Amino acid sequence: MTPRDAQAPDFRHGGHLHEPTQYEAGGRLKPRPWPVGPSESHGKVDFDDGEGKVVFTLYVQRGPEEEYVLHVEHLAAPLRVNGTLLRLSPAPRVDRDAAGFRRITVARSAAVKAEAELDAAVSAARANGDSWEVIGAALGTSVKIARERFGHAETTAK
Repeated sequence: MTPRDAQAPDFRHGGHLHEPTQYEAGGRLKPRPWPVGPSESHGKVDFDDGEGKVVFTLYVQRGPEEEYVLHVEHLAAPLRVNGTLLRLSPAPRVDRDAAGFRRITVARSAAVKAEAELDAAVSAARANGDSWEVIGAALGTSVKIARERFGHAETTAK
């Protein structure tokens, strides 16, 4: 029994009239709307392969904000989404002149510079013979974590 049959058990396959559209040709999947049933089935459409097997069920619902949510259920084969106008998540509106945005970008740049300085300091300490115990203590971390985080600095400095 397919999910559609479970929603409307007395519905016979082929009992509804469905006229193929110009787009239902060749290797395309054939859409079959679900019969009217409980509200959770409104708008659901099964897409069948050439043998009448359901490949997936698709429906769209309005989200809590001003967006729509595309649901894909009973996926029996890989699905690739393609399209030039398709936006899976709307691009956020960014005010690049806002004080918060500028502050974050300045802080991010400072963090990148500080990380580079820290790598250089650890490399210099190792080159001067400081142990991982000393470096770990200076970083406020364990020897193991210091070595895992900055061990690459030794190999790149040589």
